[in-house]
Amino acid sequence: MNIQKLLGFFVLGILVVVGFLYSKPHGGTPDIPDDPKAYEALELVQSHPGRNAPNLEEAVNQYVRDLDAKGIPYHKGGWQVGEEQPGVYAVRILVREKGFDEWIEREFAWRVTLRDKTIRVISLAAIHFMPFHELPPLPHQDQISFKKSGLGASEQLG
Repeated sequence: MNIQKLLGFFVLGILVVVGFLYSKPHGGTPDIPDDPKAYEALELVQSHPGRNAPNLEEAVNQYVRDLDAKGIPYHKGGWQVGEEQPGVYAVRILVREKGFDEWIEREFAWRVTLRDKTIRVISLAAIHFMPFHELPPLPHQDQISFKKSGLGASEQLG
């Protein structure tokens, strides 16, 4: 082996090591800015009560466990937090699962307002984890008649 090949392999090895050390973390690790308020928003979402789980983080984990139990290939990303405006953060996690022909990406996302510590669902997939009483109103809900069944709106929806 000549000296040029050895030097080439040495440089390539150094580049791989440096690239590995300075690369952004992938897969399952959180992507959160260095901001205490971002961590607060993440904690509010993860600990918020879920519909069929003690909290939203457990609801996401249960969803992934169900995929695993069914033998469906999946990839669970890390939690991500982004500031939309001062005091308002978007918190999300992506889960990709193998469909019949393609991969399906589900984004579970919520908007957190730190001032009043409110959490609002902002993605269709996340609606399935939120308690019913915290879901946004249906479009044209004021036009739905509840008089036929004799139940009030709160009794029928909740």
